[in-house]
Amino acid sequence: MIKARYRIPSTSALTAFESSARLLNFSRAAESLHTSQSAISRHISELENRLGAKLFFRENKRLQLTEHGATLHQAVISGFDQIQAAINTISGWSLKNELTISCTHEISHLYLMPRFESLKEAVGDNVEIRIVTNEYDAIEHMSDPRIDIAFKYKISESDEDTYSIAFREAVRPICSPTFYTKHKTKLSKPPTHWSGIPLLKLTKLNKGWATWEDWFAVSGKPELLQVHSGYDNYIYLLEAAAAGHGLALGWQGLTERYLSRNSLVPVCDHFVRTENILSAYLTSTGKNKEAAISCLKFLSSKRYFEPPANGDVVLQGS
Repeated sequence: MIKARYRIPSTSALTAFESSARLLNFSRAAESLHTSQSAISRHISELENRLGAKLFFRENKRLQLTEHGATLHQAVISGFDQIQAAINTISGWSLKNELTISCTHEISHLYLMPRFESLKEAVGDNVEIRIVTNEYDAIEHMSDPRIDIAFKYKISESDEDTYSIAFREAVRPICSPTFYTKHKTKLSKPPTHWSGIPLLKLTKLNKGWATWEDWFAVSGKPELLQVHSGYDNYIYLLEAAAAGHGLALGWQGLTERYLSRNSLVPVCDHFVRTENILSAYLTSTGKNKEAAISCLKFLSSKRYFEPPANGDVVLQGS
């Protein structure tokens, strides 16, 4: 009797685990795989029972990988990458007229989509544009050979031949017009008078980027800060702000559609600026693809950052 060479879980189970580990959210993993959350949970449970080890745990209601989970995730990524690379080579995938961009869901929705039609024109209508969204922490470690351009956050200037700076970080408080009218007495005064104003806060913030604490540190802090709600997605936070649920920290370059539609209004004119930048860069695959190079040139011409104005403050040591 010939024994099987490999004793590994099913591809379905490993795919469910990889998506869950990458997104750290069973619901989003289910959505990305076009299945149900219960199916994802079942696959994870079966994997844990088979391995005799926990792969996930929750901390402050947020899903996290255990040490065993992180070890398995790296192994699964490596294996899947090698399989995908072989399939790409055999099928001649790289010869297809496609452009694949990797970024967070927020960057896709708030930065790329408003420019999408112009981007298609720039790279050519015959080029199929694919946008792959991932959590911020996962983008830095992606090794998918199909990706031509990726967005990431950096703290320094970049090589213009392979990088394009999308925007430099500048933040200011924004809210809905009705919220501003309701709290106008306080909001028309300096921030030290904003005690009790409901604040909307990101619970999952990219490391190094500005927070409410940073903004108040240079603008003046009220005696009482009231965090009304926390969101792990900036789009959800902006929608909550537009619905009048609180004051949001608005990033220049990501909030323009809301401001132009008057769904959100700035509470003050001045920004707090940092050294942080959002960059798009060519991957090793993208460097050899005409559509990707055209895309980077387009993004370079569509940068969104304005020169500092009177009253702007630069946050040191960001």
